[in-house]
Amino acid sequence: MKKSGKLSILAVLSFFGSIALCSFIITITITNRENIQKLHMEQLILEKTLRINEVVSKLLYRTNSLATMVIQGNGVVQNFEIIAPTIANDPSILNVLVAPDGIVSHVYPMRYGNEAIMGWNFFDANPGNLEAIAAMESGAILLGGPFRSAQGSDVIVGRLPVFIDTPDEKQKLWGLVSVTLKFPQALDDADLDIFTNQGFAYELWRMNPDTNEKQVIAGNYLHVKAANTRYIEKQVPVLNAQWNLKVWPIRLWYSYPENMALLFGGLLISLLVFFVMQNNFELKYMGIVLENMVKTDNMTGIFNRRHFMEIAPVNIDRERRLNAKCYIIIFDLDRFKNVNDTYGHVVGDNVLIEAATRVKAIIRPYDLFARYGGEEFIIYASHLDKSSMFELTERLRLSLCDKKFEYNEISFTISASFGIASIDDYDLKNAVINADKALYKAKEDGRNKTVFWENT
Repeated sequence: MKKSGKLSILAVLSFFGSIALCSFIITITITNRENIQKLHMEQLILEKTLRINEVVSKLLYRTNSLATMVIQGNGVVQNFEIIAPTIANDPSILNVLVAPDGIVSHVYPMRYGNEAIMGWNFFDANPGNLEAIAAMESGAILLGGPFRSAQGSDVIVGRLPVFIDTPDEKQKLWGLVSVTLKFPQALDDADLDIFTNQGFAYELWRMNPDTNEKQVIAGNYLHVKAANTRYIEKQVPVLNAQWNLKVWPIRLWYSYPENMALLFGGLLISLLVFFVMQNNFELKYMGIVLENMVKTDNMTGIFNRRHFMEIAPVNIDRERRLNAKCYIIIFDLDRFKNVNDTYGHVVGDNVLIEAATRVKAIIRPYDLFARYGGEEFIIYASHLDKSSMFELTERLRLSLCDKKFEYNEISFTISASFGIASIDDYDLKNAVINADKALYKAKEDGRNKTVFWENT
């Protein structure tokens, strides 16, 4: 029997309907994969940005020990042969040196080509000296490199200017101290290979101050053929230098076998539903993780300033409806800069962490506590009268100044000044201003005090 030769409208509609459904499912699946991959890249970048900063800073802050040696010797380099080996005890360190008036006078170890550095002038126009000059002008430690050293190897350096008091001049520039790190060995502990292991290409780069051109510091991108149009790039602040970390997927979407299987045959409906739902769960979970990272202070683990200012008004509005009293406390650690200058920023960071821990142990679970900036903190408390509020704040102050802060063999005390303000008319902004004024009054009155704004 002869066939009609006509196409069935229902068959055509079913065909295009199947194509539309498969196209929709494939699009959602691939998009979810890429979104999860993007979130994973962002998480890895955040972790590695912090890790690079931690690894490099920890090594280069050893310049503080060299500076302390010079200052304690009133500008005379003493016991360098004894102190230097204890500073240069990491395999990533190529050498440590001191340079009075910018000219290298002592270097350790005196081998591996380090002896060629003796007499080098960091303040002349030689390549690689821009960071040394910038460190002298800024008065702070500065990261330099990577660049080719006199020994013929790639290095990064930390330059720290040293200032001493003389009979004729306070804080006179004595010269520089420096720690030189082997490169790329200095980044070994940052574990950047995790990008390759998890399927990502990366590029760590900076703008070279000598040439004002892009300089790639590290990366695996030379072995990657895929385009990098879906890259994520973040800044990596290391001391006073600015590096950048760029990451992108090695594999393109069509290189995944499951995607090709969807294109040429499709998956069973039940498996597709499960796959989409699981991807959505992963997206929500990672979104919550990233949201928590945005809310909290990375160092102390308490709320950050932005989140505090977002949620405090909600609490204040609730207390307004209950006609309850509420307060703002602002406090900071007295002369905290001296801690960083004397013991280093690692000890200073530990002081901030322990201070936050001590305060959290005293305040109530429903009080809001956040790092306001630097060594300054802010607390929101409610359902207390004025006398009880003052007593609570005094307990917080005593918890910080009565017990010593101890780290390794270092032991010292530190005090804090507190300012309290009632949130009159439930106006948070005005209360913060008043608490800050009360804190300023506590500082004026000699520090280590609690001042209630209504009493000023």
